[in-house]
Amino acid sequence: MSKYTTVVIRMPEDAEGRKQVEQALNLLKPHQTAMSIEDEMTILELIEQHEDFPGYIADEARTKTAELHAQAEAVAA
Repeated sequence: MSKYTTVVIRMPEDAEGRKQVEQALNLLKPHQTAMSIEDEMTILELIEQHEDFPGYIADEARTKTAELHAQAEAVAA
């Protein structure tokens, strides 16, 4: 299992729901390595599914990501 997890959260419309999500995110801050207000996961999935997208690019990106994670873990150790 990877040491990294990506979660996409749809922010609730109501103030109380947003407050609960913000509280939950604050609990995760010590473990957070990145955050975005966009849904990059869906964007990237749609790009990868496009008929003109060469699959080798995604493969190279996954390989590079694994290398970056390994480097980060080596530094943290």
